Amino acid sequence: MGTVWRAHDEMLDREVAVKEVRLPGRLTAGERRLLCRRLLGEARATAALRHPGVVAIHDVVVEDGRPWIVMEFVHARSLHEIVRTEGPMHPVRAAKIGRAVLSVLRAAHGAGILHRDVKPSNVLVDDDGRVYLTDFGLATDARCGPSTDETIVAGIEGSPAFLAPERIRGEDAGAAADLWSLGVTLYTVVEGVSPYARPHALATMVAVLLGEHAPPRRAGALTPVLAALMCQDPGGRLTARDVDRLLADVARPPRLDPPVSWPQRLHVALSARRPRTGALATVAMFAVLAVVLGAWTARWDAVGQGDAALKTGSGGTVRAATYHEDAGYTIDVPAGWDRHASGDTVEWTDRAHARTLRILPARGDALAGLRRAERAALAAGGLPGYRRLRMAAVPGLGGAAAAWEFTWRGHVGGAPLPHALHSLHSRMPGFEFVFTAPDDRWTPGQREYDGILRTFRARN
Repeated sequence: MGTVWRAHDEMLDREVAVKEVRLPGRLTAGERRLLCRRLLGEARATAALRHPGVVAIHDVVVEDGRPWIVMEFVHARSLHEIVRTEGPMHPVRAAKIGRAVLSVLRAAHGAGILHRDVKPSNVLVDDDGRVYLTDFGLATDARCGPSTDETIVAGIEGSPAFLAPERIRGEDAGAAADLWSLGVTLYTVVEGVSPYARPHALATMVAVLLGEHAPPRRAGALTPVLAALMCQDPGGRLTARDVDRLLADVARPPRLDPPVSWPQRLHVALSARRPRTGALATVAMFAVLAVVLGAWTARWDAVGQGDAALKTGSGGTVRAATYHEDAGYTIDVPAGWDRHASGDTVEWTDRAHARTLRILPARGDALAGLRRAERAALAAGGLPGYRRLRMAAVPGLGGAAAAWEFTWRGHVGGAPLPHALHSLHSRMPGFEFVFTAPDDRWTPGQREYDGILRTFRARN
């Protein structure tokens, strides 16, 4: 609706930004008056807010029948420009920016003001990382609402790809609509493209109404926040307070104790503290593993003292060695896999097929622990090309089991591997199991992995 000029205030000797209204020539006199009133409404709405994330309004000048708004000049780039020049943003950084935008929205909503045009081009980030929400040009005072003639002339206004579905349907839209737009904005900056962008506006709005968009692939720990914000039903969206809490959790991933380490081939190493396994019966242990990892597709038969044989899905067998680990368990691993131990953490590597199995102590809630591990991994940049496949609690033993499955692209010696890696983290009381294999060989690898885990026994 306007062009923002960089200008110099000669009276106070300072740089300012001046917003000029550019009215299309096809507008009627009434529509011109409406747009001029809207710009004045932006000035009033913005001036009414006292928040560090709102660009200050210095003055409003009317020249040749058009209002010009004199504003604070901010040396900053929009999120749209940042993503265009730098590519998709890391979820942790996006969460921090999202919290800052949410803070402005909460202040606006508290003052009865709806922004109605939250999108990447209206979010500015300066060199110090300070975030601004700009362009309250479509803002309305929720306590009064727009007049009838304004509603008729305005129709559906805003950027289609960032319009909440209730606004497209012409329903009363409240603060939840701004939160929906914030969710789409965050999706856009972490994925590099708007979820609803289509070749033309009508197709875009249809996609919004149907909720048709690709699931996020780069959002990591931000994924559940996006889902909560982009809920089609306004009543089903989280409150601003809840969203702020979730964004804070993503923006400041907790530091694990001891600190997380990042081997080149394996990606998460958690606490090395010895688990308490005395009360865990062997039958219960097997039941949890069976639920976490699905039905076993391989069967093990004892061969002799210290030896075992794996019967694979194709009918073949693989000889294995039995390990009695100090961490309090026994397991059979195929012969030829290299074993490396560090404290209570043990890793076996099948160098011939680039597969690894790691078993380590795990404490606390299984699902919460996996979520912390995911946030820490993404914050440390340890999972390039990360794509979550599942993260879920698994019924059994009071919900104490959980699984986290994903793909990523690993590095060796600083060079990317030629193939994607597939990882499965399974947690149960006392232990975590991490299996990694090339994605293109995941199915046969998991069959052998299932057979290995069936032999796992915790010692009382």
